[in-house]
Amino acid sequence: MTATPHTDDTTAAGRPLVDTSAMPTIHSYFRRELRLAGGLVRGIPDGDRRRAAVVVDHLDFLRRSLHHHHTIEDELLWPVLLQRVPDELAPLVHLMESQHERVDALLGTVDAALPRLREADDPALQDEVADTLDTLYVHLVEHLDAEEERLLPIAARTLTQAEWDALGEAGRSEGTKKEGVLTLGMFQHDGDPADFAKMLATAPAPVRWLLPRLARRAFRRHALRVHGTASP
Repeated sequence: MTATPHTDDTTAAGRPLVDTSAMPTIHSYFRRELRLAGGLVRGIPDGDRRRAAVVVDHLDFLRRSLHHHHTIEDELLWPVLLQRVPDELAPLVHLMESQHERVDALLGTVDAALPRLREADDPALQDEVADTLDTLYVHLVEHLDAEEERLLPIAARTLTQAEWDALGEAGRSEGTKKEGVLTLGMFQHDGDPADFAKMLATAPAPVRWLLPRLARRAFRRHALRVHGTASP
């Protein structure tokens, strides 16, 4: 039997590479919102609890989204790769895990401060939380860059399509439908349009038509309330 030739679009076994292009689109959400988060906290006027509540609710949504995203990778991605990649690639997976731990520790620090931040009566706390968010952004971007440049190509040739799809199913399992639509809007705003369309490719045609419109509307409303602009 003649072996299937290996090309840039297939694994060594001739299996098509898994399409991981959705991941940078998802990451665009976290990059944007974490970049802006510190400024939101510093901009809360002293004593303005209404504005503080808007910012805190946004940060809580962002924190839960990022924690859920990383938990999925911790449970469904890293263990599979550690079982299958050659020994020399295992340190890269362990690097991803350690970066997750660092990000999660910073998220925990922010989460613990949110109830006090909601009171809008401690400028020093605002500065402290904002500085933590700025540090979180730096570490997160370092992680996302490494994941996209070094890890996703390995995942594309190592995972099966069903295993990759399981990550997406797990991502959709968390939160309310309203939050799910907003999350899609978060992906859609800065994400590659073609890659965003792939995320909905298996949905029925009416859903593929309606959901992007609902997501865009949800994001604009949220962005106007939080950032004061529909295009932050």
